Amino acid sequence: MVTVGFGRDDPRQWVKAAYVILDAMESGSRGRHDPVPSAAELAAMLGVSPSTPNRAFRELTEMGILYRVQGLGYFPDIKGLR
Repeated sequence: MVTVGFGRDDPRQWVKAAYVILDAMESGSRGRHDPVPSAAELAAMLGVSPSTPNRAFRELTEMGILYRVQGLGYFPDIKGLR
């Protein structure tokens, strides 16, 4: 399991958004090649502004966990999860 920030108890909202993304990836509720929830979906789910999930996307991309396809969204980087 990947640790983001100081872990699940980290009070920062972008860290909470990152764990929602990671949980969605691990649950298998979406296919391996489907995009993770969008910034709008995550913002509505968490009651935060869209910039919060965007920070989570940026951090997870820098960690090699996600990759972005312009116009399609963020996808799990299967190689980065090994």
